[in-house]
Amino acid sequence: MDASAPSKLQITIIPFAEWRREIAPLWLMEGSYRFIPPVIDGYGQNQYVGRELFHRILLFPICAEYEGERVGWTSTYNISDEAVRVRGIYVLPEFRSNGIGRAMVSFAMGLWPEPWKTCFMYARASNIERYKRWGFEVSLGHELRSFEYGEAVNEPGILLMQKDIQHQGSTGRAADAAMAVGAR
Repeated sequence: MDASAPSKLQITIIPFAEWRREIAPLWLMEGSYRFIPPVIDGYGQNQYVGRELFHRILLFPICAEYEGERVGWTSTYNISDEAVRVRGIYVLPEFRSNGIGRAMVSFAMGLWPEPWKTCFMYARASNIERYKRWGFEVSLGHELRSFEYGEAVNEPGILLMQKDIQHQGSTGRAADAAMAVGAR
């Protein structure tokens, strides 16, 4: 990417079906993308149960496009009435280390108005220092732990990290985004 890259980068919300199909090869699930659920309850983080799961959770599948080519994907959803989660940050290898992942996370966090105040995400061991540079901190009481498919991604473990959402007088874009993609 060249020096004018930020002006050529567009981050948008896309339909979940598109997001799931496009992200499957990066998740090593090509051909089985229908098994990627919209939200996951990472180690009991989700505070909603039963019917609340269908009525209270807002999901925003996000992609980054550079000069019209989709080069990055992530998603965000609320895990309670005060906290959200960013789930998976995937950037094509040839576009990594250009700020795309950070821009997608910033966009995702900007979707949430008050009362949401904390953003959580799980970090692979190899990305912990990167996310610390982005302002995330290790969640109190959490330590690096192994995960079920660690061998498949050649990672020793994951760690729960968090960051405060800075609202700066913004009402967030969640309501507008939800209307745009029919999330509610």
